[in-house]
Amino acid sequence: MKSKILLILLVSLLTVPFPVNCQKASGTRDKYTLLTMPYIQRPLNLYKGQLQANAGYKFAMRSRSFDSNGDVIKLKDDGNSSMLHYYFLELKYGILDFVEMGAEITYSKKGIRSETMSFGSPTYLITETYLNEFKGMGDLFLFASVRLPFEYKKVDFRLSGGVFLPTANHEPEKPTHTVTDYLNALSYTINYHFNEKNGYGIALWQASAEVKFAFSKFGAEVGFSFRDPLKEGENFRWDETLSGQTFSYTSASYSYLPHRMIDINASLHYQPNGWFNIYLGSDYVKFFNGWTEFWGLKYSNPEISLMMLEPGYEIVVSPSFRISQTIGFSLFGENSDAPFSMITTLSYNIFPFKK
Repeated sequence: MKSKILLILLVSLLTVPFPVNCQKASGTRDKYTLLTMPYIQRPLNLYKGQLQANAGYKFAMRSRSFDSNGDVIKLKDDGNSSMLHYYFLELKYGILDFVEMGAEITYSKKGIRSETMSFGSPTYLITETYLNEFKGMGDLFLFASVRLPFEYKKVDFRLSGGVFLPTANHEPEKPTHTVTDYLNALSYTINYHFNEKNGYGIALWQASAEVKFAFSKFGAEVGFSFRDPLKEGENFRWDETLSGQTFSYTSASYSYLPHRMIDINASLHYQPNGWFNIYLGSDYVKFFNGWTEFWGLKYSNPEISLMMLEPGYEIVVSPSFRISQTIGFSLFGENSDAPFSMITTLSYNIFPFKK
């Protein structure tokens, strides 16, 4: 554990460059200059009157995972690999040069397969497959942030706070289990298919802090976030009974408490010219202190952690449009997937009330 903490700190330190002379940002306030401001010279918040809409897609391939000891499990070898499709839409507005507000909504789809199991003998064989499918909207996230109330030149700092409102469905749909290859009740396959949703079911609050540095064509950012549920939640799970080839279902309620979360990230940026920015980022996330009720008893959820290395770039296509792509590589973790991911984001920026 100590070696992992040291690695996190080392990666974070490597993403903070040594100071050199900073470029002087222009004091011009026309909207063309502000919209084409190089990434290194942009403050952490939007400018006053700036409206930004971000739409993105994340593709992640789940072919490995980390167990409770941090050892790698190759899911592809057992036929358990899967894909994640994640879409997000974010809208932000600069109320002042140092105050902004925003909202974000997501949709994701992921199917997790377990290893196929077989029981019995060649003349009496039962095979079981398991698929947990998570599909649907995520909860609406409303947030606001405040940065330092003066012009950003070398150092910028902001604090953010927000809440996830329980707008998305969190109750699972009835399972769609099936029985196939049925042969005189002596040999058949049971396909378990659970249909889960992506809502938390309760409100969660989140607080963040971020600092940004600019050194000529180089820049660096370091951020920290903490998320915590406001109360316990209530949900239900489906139990099934198999009679011949037909399933019947009953529901049973239970209580739960979602994980707390901490997120530490850092990135180093290089701006070779005004329209192109490349960066190397690192992100460490940990989920802990959650529990789930089973048969009237509360059981702690496993702690989950994951460290990612995330190189990427941003291109200013036009004054209003920017596009960025980030690739994610899993370094280490515990009780976590170890995905390879790619995120593409299109950002649209305007000053709707500025001539």
